[in-house]
Amino acid sequence: MENLLAWLDQRLSEQDYRGIAMSVPGAVNQETGVIEGISAVPYIHGFSWYEAFAHHQLPVHLENDANCVGLSELLAHPEIENAACVVIGTGIGGAMIINGKLHRGRHGLGGEFGYMTTIEPAEKLNNWSLLASTGNMVRYVIEKSGQTDWDGRKVYQEAAAGNALCQEAIERMNRNLAQGLLNIQYLIDPDVISLGGSISQNPDFIQGVKKAVDNFVETYEEYTVAPVIQACTYHADANLYGALVNWLQEENQW
Repeated sequence: MENLLAWLDQRLSEQDYRGIAMSVPGAVNQETGVIEGISAVPYIHGFSWYEAFAHHQLPVHLENDANCVGLSELLAHPEIENAACVVIGTGIGGAMIINGKLHRGRHGLGGEFGYMTTIEPAEKLNNWSLLASTGNMVRYVIEKSGQTDWDGRKVYQEAAAGNALCQEAIERMNRNLAQGLLNIQYLIDPDVISLGGSISQNPDFIQGVKKAVDNFVETYEEYTVAPVIQACTYHADANLYGALVNWLQEENQW
């Protein structure tokens, strides 16, 4: 951690900057600048980033990476007022934009769609993150095939080549995603639901999810509105653009 802070100090001293915008894993305490919880990058947790950069006398703003992905859509589509972003990977994260602003909620859990339960829990909780993520899709193929050398890319490649198990796994994931996306639509009625994560760059994935949603809407007449679903605009850089939007909003420059 000391090496990272030293490198950042050097970069910040090389030229003039207006501020520091950060997209980070974990739950950000906006008052203290501490990244709480746990993540795959443990050394960024447990201290105040505000204090770490205080000697630079620059405004510092941090935000959760999934929230930043959601905020990036405001840069791409400034006409959006209400939106949801669902980030799909080993689990599911997300963000809610209400009236053009990130909705964090009372406990900072706004947009944590992965915790939704879409089926009744049995002996263990099966939330949306466990049922509809690419991680779950890969685990399903590993379990059924008895082989461990699978990842999301390979599952889609094999499905395109006619592998019935991979096709089944993708359809299963798409149905589970569709259920959650319809829940989000009827909960906050957003202008659009953007899908993020590396899998969102695959057009076959986006089309498959749309088809699964349409199947639900066509089957059940109670669903009178289908969500507008699209891939996040900035793909792998979405969290960086979103960190900028967050900084501008916090500085009242947006």
